[in-house]
Amino acid sequence: MTSGPFELTKLSAQISVLMANKSSTSVDDPVGRSYQQKGTFATARNIVVHRGLGGLYSGFSLHLLRDTIGTAIYFMTYESTKQLLVKFQGSDSPTSPLSVVTAGGICGLVSWACIYPIDSAKTHYQRNCLTKSKGEPVKMPRIQFFNAKMYRGLGVSMARSCILNAIYFSSFESIKKYINKLPDPVVDEGDLIT
Repeated sequence: MTSGPFELTKLSAQISVLMANKSSTSVDDPVGRSYQQKGTFATARNIVVHRGLGGLYSGFSLHLLRDTIGTAIYFMTYESTKQLLVKFQGSDSPTSPLSVVTAGGICGLVSWACIYPIDSAKTHYQRNCLTKSKGEPVKMPRIQFFNAKMYRGLGVSMARSCILNAIYFSSFESIKKYINKLPDPVVDEGDLIT
């Protein structure tokens, strides 16, 4: 519920220069002119002024769809890959470093490859919402899998995701191992609340 407005505000800030300089935007267009380089809160306030409070949730259904499907694929791929690699290596540890790093990288690649058209449709819809005032209709784009235009920028997202997730899961599994090795606290039976 909270990530939608933050992501829309980030998108607005990222494309503000393009929207302000857009050739079809006249100097008299208050919506187009309002997208100048602004800070995060000014950008959010600008969205509320032109689209209302609900404007912060523009594209929320696509955002929810992307995150729901992406998260399911992400964790399913991580656990499946990790278990397959551990079994293939003949390791006794379910968290061998090589399997964790590899599974972390692969889960990022696979999830982005599967959900990127949804993310592209969401981004296009949100961009179009930012150029309209409240009450102006904005057409919901079709999610087109296997259409090359929907995969622009996928390589960069996959590379970033592969590296970050390999690091993330390596760190997570290392910290988890450390915590599991800590001694259990000794609790006196007199301290228990019944």
